Amino acid sequence: MGNVIVVYAIDALEHILVEKFQNKNLMQTTYGKTDITQFSQPRTMVLWSSFMTCEDKEQAVLSLGDEKMWGVRWPLEETFFKEFKNPKIIDLPGFNYDMDVHDKSRALLKEYFESEDRQTKAEVKKQYNQDAYQHHRSVKKEFLESLEDGHDFVLGYFSAADVLGHLNFGNKTMMRMIYKDLDEIAAEVQKKTDKILVLSDHGMKAIGEFGDHSEYGFYSTSWESNLEHPRITDFGDILTRL
Repeated sequence: MGNVIVVYAIDALEHILVEKFQNKNLMQTTYGKTDITQFSQPRTMVLWSSFMTCEDKEQAVLSLGDEKMWGVRWPLEETFFKEFKNPKIIDLPGFNYDMDVHDKSRALLKEYFESEDRQTKAEVKKQYNQDAYQHHRSVKKEFLESLEDGHDFVLGYFSAADVLGHLNFGNKTMMRMIYKDLDEIAAEVQKKTDKILVLSDHGMKAIGEFGDHSEYGFYSTSWESNLEHPRITDFGDILTRL
């Protein structure tokens, strides 16, 4: 088994659904909720920026405004990734996120909620979901292939649970399918290394048929850990000590 340390970063992975769907590979040896109460607006860019820099970056990120914050790129030297000799980071917000994919997703989401025509909404939603699945498959391929490339640290960021959840959280069949695929990816990673952190920035709660961010995140470790509601800023030190 390889020595690579892996962070399987999943946006909006919900603790309640992981348990409900019995996603054992996502649970690993130890799992629980992260404490994100220090953040007044626990948003994706805020949380992943704070994770990689091991510092609370809420004020720095939010001060840029809703549009410009997505363009934040923290240099390697300001992240704990610099502690590794050959790190591989895939599509992480605040580091090397694919802005074309993000911009298209936000545009479709805006079009969906602004349209009053049911047929238009259905067509937009179909395109939105298809784009999310396509991007998910692309990241999945690169992530799994990277485990064979001699890196000492690999982080893959998966947005499908968040992107699809915002419009489809009430569709339990779809959400179960997404979580099943995420669980199967975890099983593939476990064949390659015994040093795995599964981490979400926040979870997701139902708002009618839609989904919105919940007030905690999710973590699991492949090793026995005694963490009790750790903060997302704690994990950089934990991983470098591995």
